[in-house]
Order: sequence, then structure tokens, then C-alpha cells
Amino acid sequence: MLQRFSTVWPLLLLVPLTVLLFLAPQLNITLFLAGHHALAVLPAPLWRIASVFGDWPSVLMIVILLGLRFPDRLATLLFAALPIMLLAGGMKAGFAEPRPFLVLPPGSVTLLDVPPGNGSFPSGHAMASSYLVVVLLWLWPERPVLRWSIVGALLVMLSRIAIGVHWPIDLVAGALVGWGVATLWCDRLGWLRLSRLGVQRFAVLLAVLAAGYTASLVLQLHGHHEEVWLRLALAVAALVGVMRLARPAQQMA
Repeated sequence: MLQRFSTVWPLLLLVPLTVLLFLAPQLNITLFLAGHHALAVLPAPLWRIASVFGDWPSVLMIVILLGLRFPDRLATLLFAALPIMLLAGGMKAGFAEPRPFLVLPPGSVTLLDVPPGNGSFPSGHAMASSYLVVVLLWLWPERPVLRWSIVGALLVMLSRIAIGVHWPIDLVAGALVGWGVATLWCDRLGWLRLSRLGVQRFAVLLAVLAAGYTASLVLQLHGHHEEVWLRLALAVAALVGVMRLARPAQQMA
């Protein structure tokens, strides 16, 4: 019962917040401006690094690393991200909401990173970070991970305001969708388990994907901010982990 409540109460908080910000657009603007200027007291690299933990490729690398402790659940964890990513792309295209720096008067927003070219609503970073929180709760339901993982997700969402690319309603609605879909997926399909051979074959596929992502990051080292090194470290760690899983069982002994 306590575990069920720990997954439901964030939804009970996020729903009214989403409705409130939807019905009060001026409050949405006021909160963005207040937050954007208040968060400017901290250096831009800190916010860019925090934002890494909400971009989908990095979050998937983190989930791979977490799943190495539970390799038979790894496919379930990763496939839970697919409907959330599809919803993110579809909703962004459907709503086509302009980002703050495109709407507010010049000088109101100081961009701390290269702005994304897609729509603002909902926030993909909020969806990814809330999905990651659900993964942590599902893997370690008996440990006090909830408060710390939620603090981490909040930092990711604040980073998107600090960087200047998301309205508060983008973040609240994104967290609502990400948390809800990930919770539903893990509750309904959490019983799925891969066999040892299934884990090995799935790990081969992940190794190919992780190697391609790692190579793309290496090519970006001289053209991006310092957080690319964090992305690269996560990718390399995930690649090494899945390569070990992909080895035949007799070589892993």
C-alpha cells in the first residue's frame, strides 16, 4: 500500500498544477521570468550539466547502467521509454508551442545553450527525468530513493527554465505524462523477464546502439560545451556494461 502511494501521490500533485498553469497563462509567464532570473545566480555550466540527466540518450544510458544489476528486467525498463518518447514527439508537433525566447521581449531571456528546434510543450527533459525516477522506484522499492530521485528530477526541470527553453507548464505536464506512462508500463509489464540467452542477444543490440552513440559524441567533443564529456562518460560506461552482458555465459564465469 505504501509503495502504491509513493507512485501515485506525485500524479495527484501534478494534475492540479498542470490545470492551474493551463488556465492561468499569465502566471505561467510570471513564474518563468521569476525563475529564469533567480536561477541565473548559479553558473551556466551547472545548469547544462544538470540538464544532461534529462536528455533522452543520457537517461537511456543511465537506465542501462541501472539495469546491469537486473539484466532480466533491462528490456522492460528500456521499452518503457518508447511510448513516452513517441508521446513527446507527437505532442510537440501537435501543440507546436513556441519557446520562451521566441515569445518574450528581447533581453528577457538569456539562453545558456543552443536552443532546440522543436516545440516547447511538453518538456522532453521532464518526461525523461520522471521516467528515470519511476525506474529507480521499481528497481529499489524498499529503499529511500524517492526523495533523492525527485530532487534530481526537479533540478533537471529547473535547469530548463534557467537555460531559457521551457515554460513551467511544459515541465509540469511533461513530468505528469512521463511519470504516468512509466508507472503504468512497469505495473502492467513488470512481470516480463528475459532468459539468459535473451539477455545476451538483447545486450548485443544495445552494444551496437551504444557504440554508435559513443562515436557520435566523440565527433562532438570540439564543438560543444563541457557537459559533452559527461554524456561521453555515461555512454562509455553503458557500452562496457552491455558488452560484458553480451559475452557467452561460459566466458562470463
